[in-house]
Amino acid sequence: MTPMKRWPMLFITLAFLLILSACGGGSTNTGSSEPPTETDGATEVEDEKMDEGQEEPPNGEEAEDNQDEGSSEDLLMATVEMLNTDGDAVGTAELTTESDGIGVALNLENLEAGIHGIQFHDTGKCEVPGFDSAGEPFAGGMQTIEVGDDGTAKDEFVIQDVSMKTDAENSLLQSGGTSLVVYAQEDASERVACGVVTGETQ
Repeated sequence: MTPMKRWPMLFITLAFLLILSACGGGSTNTGSSEPPTETDGATEVEDEKMDEGQEEPPNGEEAEDNQDEGSSEDLLMATVEMLNTDGDAVGTAELTTESDGIGVALNLENLEAGIHGIQFHDTGKCEVPGFDSAGEPFAGGMQTIEVGDDGTAKDEFVIQDVSMKTDAENSLLQSGGTSLVVYAQEDASERVACGVVTGETQ
């Protein structure tokens, strides 16, 4: 073959080699690894860690509410067992915490008919016959109750300016306790019934 005829063959051969090289490079690129996606498990480990992790501790008001829950010693309810001057039971007074004071639900019997005064006193003792051990009148002021001709009194009212919170100045849970005293009349000093404040705490 003459030299002039070899040049076209060389060009054809080089062109063929270039085509093969280009095809081979494409296959190499398509075979390269791609970064894993979420479906391939790229975030699966992180998700498991998040699921296994503990919940974040509460903060702010929520934390304060949790701390207060179950830790208070405030009196929620108190049952006062009332005694007369002979030391005999004459009924009860149920005390409950209200928004504006202490709710009193009386259920008394065997008392003299008429209008009587009733008031908290600053000492938790009710020694017969005169109940002088109950000390002096406490916060809240005197209320009046009416005892019927049958000697019973059922009444409900709220005494303001008193509390069953342990940290309050006017708390019925003060050191030495408190008592509830019934007077013979609204304006008399004679004490005819008395009961020491007791109850359940939360």
